[in-house]
Amino acid sequence: MRKRLPGQERPRAAPLGLALALLLATSPLTAAEEEQAPPGRLAIVEGRPTSPALSLDALDGGRVTLAPDDAPTIVHFFATWCVPCRTELPALAGFARRSGVRVLLVDVAEPADRVRRFFAEGTAGPAPGPVLMDQNRAAARAWGASLLPASFVVMSGRILLAREGEVDWADPETLAVITAAAVASARTQPRDFQGEQTR
Repeated sequence: MRKRLPGQERPRAAPLGLALALLLATSPLTAAEEEQAPPGRLAIVEGRPTSPALSLDALDGGRVTLAPDDAPTIVHFFATWCVPCRTELPALAGFARRSGVRVLLVDVAEPADRVRRFFAEGTAGPAPGPVLMDQNRAAARAWGASLLPASFVVMSGRILLAREGEVDWADPETLAVITAAAVASARTQPRDFQGEQTR
């Protein structure tokens, strides 16, 4: 399931008669505009574009910067109001523990107190990495994260894999795809690994 970011444009309203006919002909929609989609796989980002700069204040203080020479890192955009994000975070934490892959969580446009309370409540489990605060959505826009959750796998300053929507972090294939992408990136041969194409 995926959710649109608050403030994102919605389709223009249809004339009342057409809207009523459509409403009666289809199943009810939730007010949050949830899209039903099972967790899926990360997809290869064609051309391995350079990752946008990422340097944000961390929830626990200090500033965290994604360096161009960092090892494979998952940059994961989320929000506490996003139901699929809440479902996915424990699975992502488990994946980070098992794999040792670095995770940077980026909270989109929420007050720090709310995010701190969210993790203190323990509903989503412990954060699998530093929680960065994208207060004005500038990072989400720069990375093209229009739906939450959104995950990007970055290595050596390049975006190798991405997915908007939940990732199946329990699937052994997820680690295999990240490993293959990292090996191919290290060899500077972006098409040495197989997977779905995106973007």
